Amino acid sequence: MTLTDAEMIPPKKEVNSQEAILKAAIEEFAERGVDGARIESVARQAKFNKSLIYRYFNDKHGLFEAALKSKLEERSENVEKIPIDIEEVLQFYFEENLRDQNYVRVLLNEAQQNEGAPLIDEPWRREYYQNHINRVKQSQADGTISDEFDPVSLMLIFTALVFFPATLPQLAQMISGHSVDSEEFKVIWKECLGTIAKLLQPDE
Repeated sequence: MTLTDAEMIPPKKEVNSQEAILKAAIEEFAERGVDGARIESVARQAKFNKSLIYRYFNDKHGLFEAALKSKLEERSENVEKIPIDIEEVLQFYFEENLRDQNYVRVLLNEAQQNEGAPLIDEPWRREYYQNHINRVKQSQADGTISDEFDPVSLMLIFTALVFFPATLPQLAQMISGHSVDSEEFKVIWKECLGTIAKLLQPDE
């Protein structure tokens, strides 16, 4: 059964309606990408009038920007949960990306759709990653990571390691023989991340 605009529930509070729309939009963009996403599907899932979506976000591109920004803000709110030890940091982000695969898919859609335009919230995102690079530098200064490694390159390697299973789960499963959501794979990958972290420690 398809709901018409008139049958959809009107918004009671603007903030709540925007949150519901953005949540539905994230799922729609994660599943179908920007090109395949439909405002009508978002409206139906959020149970709000599609004209309200256009009033808040102007068009599908504006909705995608707002949806991605909301996920980035959600991730930034979790910064306090991030451990300090590099092994625990890698394991934390690996599990966080598996937990929130919609975030990973939305990032992939951003990469596929972007044709050189400025990225959404690019200054804030650069600062976010610079803070992580600074943490790597501090670990090198503290002697827990060897200073023979370039911290920027290490950050790129770390990002690849924690994103790979959630980004290409079919390859991870074919290689390992286990679904990335299984406990078997989680144990394998967390042990791998721990071993890599130990290899980065300075020689005694």
